Amino acid sequence: MFTLSNARFAFLDIETTGLSPWFGDRICQIAVILTEGKRIKSTVDLLLNPEHEISPAAAHINGLDESRLAKAPRFEEITSQLEAVLKDTIIVCHNAQFDLQFLDNEYRKLNRTVEYPNLIDTMVMAREYFELPSYSLHYLADAFNVSKNLQSSRAQADALTAKNIFFAMMDTLKPNGKPLDDYIGIYNSPAWPQEGVYLPTELSEAINSGKRLFIKYMDKDGELSERWISPKEVIGLSDYIYLQAHCHTRNAERTFRLDRIIEVAVEVKEM
Repeated sequence: MFTLSNARFAFLDIETTGLSPWFGDRICQIAVILTEGKRIKSTVDLLLNPEHEISPAAAHINGLDESRLAKAPRFEEITSQLEAVLKDTIIVCHNAQFDLQFLDNEYRKLNRTVEYPNLIDTMVMAREYFELPSYSLHYLADAFNVSKNLQSSRAQADALTAKNIFFAMMDTLKPNGKPLDDYIGIYNSPAWPQEGVYLPTELSEAINSGKRLFIKYMDKDGELSERWISPKEVIGLSDYIYLQAHCHTRNAERTFRLDRIIEVAVEVKEM
């Protein structure tokens, strides 16, 4: 049985070139924070050559430069290092289905499958035990009053934030008396989506909010526009994932490629 004080945790975060490995997106950064209980023992922050261009939305979020990534090792060159880091740990990840589908895809390219026998998803955990208006990493950081570690790289900062949120939630749930094992699940390859497309938490919550969204959008020519939309459906077309929506700015139905939505905000109505 695992105990919170002496278990070895690997807080994992992955940055990618876009939203979907099924349309060619790849991993471009992996960060892992290794702890024994709450004590940080070591950190790993790896840039990877994704051999794929970075989408406008991903570049805006993670700030990674393609020229730097081109000089970085490919995933197959760091696989042994990553496996050594994750061995015999409880992997903790926020919105694990989104990140692990990319790891699954990288292993498939090597004709391998992946299995993590001890996995905790902080998003799933928060949804099960806490009533909150959002379960995004940064909202949870505010809700539990923990540091967001903005001085680090995006991947490392998010891994550190997930660590702080996890231990804050465990402290809050201590009166429940549940053992750590009760929060642990198993991840098995394959990760093909059974319930639709896996998306980042903030984007998924915004699309499914039932409210109007304000978006900044970059078209195929690199031109930026701002508009109000009402989402209708996420669909996969031949080249990528798209959002069908009513565009209030144009007063017409429009289709927006998801990896070109640079920013999104949910409408807040005055009471």
